[in-house]
Amino acid sequence: MNSSGYTLFEFVVVILLIGILSAVAVPRFEKRIELTELKSEKDFTYRLWEELELHATIQREIHDEDRWPDHPLSVLGRTRNVVVTLSLGLPTQDNEWRFDGSKLYHRRMNNEIWYFEYNPNTFFLSEHPVKL
Repeated sequence: MNSSGYTLFEFVVVILLIGILSAVAVPRFEKRIELTELKSEKDFTYRLWEELELHATIQREIHDEDRWPDHPLSVLGRTRNVVVTLSLGLPTQDNEWRFDGSKLYHRRMNNEIWYFEYNPNTFFLSEHPVKL
């Protein structure tokens, strides 16, 4: 008997191999996305730190004392690929940054919200995010 199609066994083996490859690839891909988000957050907070220090330097020249602003996002000028909202509260859209009075929040692309501690009195901006 001459058959031009695939047998059920061959079809099941192919599906099983695709399933195994997917089981290995998807978690690695998700981890890569998480690491990229973390790097992006750290880059943003380093840039914010530099802007806060520049603000403190200007305040020293004007008022003869170092001080950071009460709202850390107010020192940022234009941003690219990042949504900065100056109103207080939690972020409502992907890749948005907001401040609530003590924490700097970032909403990641997977809808998780992470935050960084901020205290202008002690010149503190945490380097590592914490999941909300």
